[in-house]
Amino acid sequence: MDSLEERYEQGQEMRKKLAGTNPSHYSIPGTDQLAPDLRRIIDECLFGKIWTRQGLNLKQKSICTISVLMANGQMALLKRHIERGLTVGLTPNQIVEVFIQLTFYVGIPQVENALLLTREIFEENSVSFEPTLDYDISKSVETLEKEGINKHQEHYQDIDAYLDENASAIEIEIEQLVNQYHWGAIYTRPHLDAKERSMCSLAALSALGVYDRQVRRRIEGALQLGMTPGEILEVFVQVMLYGGYFSTRSAIRVARSVFAEKGLKV
Repeated sequence: MDSLEERYEQGQEMRKKLAGTNPSHYSIPGTDQLAPDLRRIIDECLFGKIWTRQGLNLKQKSICTISVLMANGQMALLKRHIERGLTVGLTPNQIVEVFIQLTFYVGIPQVENALLLTREIFEENSVSFEPTLDYDISKSVETLEKEGINKHQEHYQDIDAYLDENASAIEIEIEQLVNQYHWGAIYTRPHLDAKERSMCSLAALSALGVYDRQVRRRIEGALQLGMTPGEILEVFVQVMLYGGYFSTRSAIRVARSVFAEKGLKV
């Protein structure tokens, strides 16, 4: 087993990779002065053991971290991780797309706050950015819904899981809107592939503490897309110290149950 000092040194190396040329990323205001022991624990555990794990690459880890921080409304730390995302190779469009992807999961206010912060970061750092105009307003509603249903089926086997024979007219209308805009207008956009969008969703659901049928279906959908059980678990491990230990343990238990039902081993 590695020593605490080895973990610390690994954490410092990871900090360098994530910080790039930004010296402010080496300090944690408040924590450095008031809780130096906590700073050391963060450097060893978060940066030395979690960020250095091999299951996901740094871009994927960054996507997961940005997703969970936005879902929890942690704008101060989100700023730092947007900058880190750019450092490890995420494009400005990919970062913006993460926020667009999570609109139906976390709500418009959280997305607008994240986009406002992102605009400020891009301006401060002279980041070149051209918004993606991909939404085709010439489509009919029927076409949009059909494309959404097709995309929904790509990510889930049972797309009518929330509708039963007793579903009300309101529930049916909501499902139609979700298929049209969540799946048809957002999931079909460029810049993030299907697995990356799945990682965004898994991270956000973990942070929000959603452990009903939805997170189980999202895990099943991730498997359908080609994610391995190990990759799914790594998403939850990556966000543990950003969204909370208990959320991670609960999400992993749900995932373990899904894997067992499908006869899969990690």
